[in-house]
Amino acid sequence: MSHRFIYRLDALAAISMGAALLLWASPLTTLAGWPLPPAFLPGVGLFLVPWAGFNAWTGAQPSVPPRAARVHLAVDGAWVLGSVALLVAYGPRMSGLGVALVAAQSLFVLGIFALKLAGVARPRLARG
Repeated sequence: MSHRFIYRLDALAAISMGAALLLWASPLTTLAGWPLPPAFLPGVGLFLVPWAGFNAWTGAQPSVPPRAARVHLAVDGAWVLGSVALLVAYGPRMSGLGVALVAAQSLFVLGIFALKLAGVARPRLARG
């Protein structure tokens, strides 16, 4: 699987989720039974818009710049850990739908993280 596909897929997911969080934060907060302040989800949406751009830029490069790869792995890893922390701290107070949404997006990001990590490791393994 090419790095271009992985980063473009991540860009598409980030812009889609970012737009959804910006446009429908209030109803999503209610549906999820989210105990955090209503401004939390739009804040995440605001983060995801430039993140989508960074993913798109990375996917357009002939190869992934090493610094960009480190940023991607750090942010994706932090996203997964943050999602797990949210589920541990607030899961019991969230609706089933809310838990499912947070868990599903966390698993998606974990999969993207694994694909990006494999892409970073591949050239190193080839060099032996």
